[in-house]
Amino acid sequence: MRDWNPEKVLRSHVRSAAKLWRKDGGYLNFKNSTKYDVIIDGKPYPPKAISSIAHFLATNKILRADEFVGSKEGIWHRRLKDLDFQILSKGEHADFSEQVSLSLKLPRATLQRKAAMAAKQAPAKVQVQVTRYVRSPHVVAERLLRANGYCERCRKPAPFKRLRDKKPYLEVHHIQLLSQGGLDSVENTQALCPNCHSEVHDRLRIEGYVE
Repeated sequence: MRDWNPEKVLRSHVRSAAKLWRKDGGYLNFKNSTKYDVIIDGKPYPPKAISSIAHFLATNKILRADEFVGSKEGIWHRRLKDLDFQILSKGEHADFSEQVSLSLKLPRATLQRKAAMAAKQAPAKVQVQVTRYVRSPHVVAERLLRANGYCERCRKPAPFKRLRDKKPYLEVHHIQLLSQGGLDSVENTQALCPNCHSEVHDRLRIEGYVE
């Protein structure tokens, strides 16, 4: 039986795993992904490699690349999703980021109208390896504009600029999770720095809202 402990992996482990992958340029015999990416701090990474590194950081147990064979519905994709990391098809991340960038360029009144319209309907679902919710780029853009470059939790400036458009990097978090029936609305979101976002999700895990 595989010695996997996904429940011990936290957002902080995943973010540290991304830094190690970027610093070392790889890990064991893992390669860049061909179908899916996990989005961490706005950048795409191979889900299997990140899961393996994060698992090692959390448990000190190594998961090899060949242990992921046949795990198409993968507990690791589910775990990353539970921790509020997006799993996207190759190229899909660029598409959504481009949509947000375009939304940020809209006249403010138009953006607010589109964001309000998004809140009136349940977010669509797309079945990939796991079910994920399709978020409105207009809601994301409006929340980012309201935050004005500052984390809405710790009130500190965003830690860095987005590479795509040089805007302050903040992560838009749903206060009531979409998976718990929350609306994809501006009022149900916060713009958080990566550290605060990780802390919020660790608290949600402790309180039993996410596994």
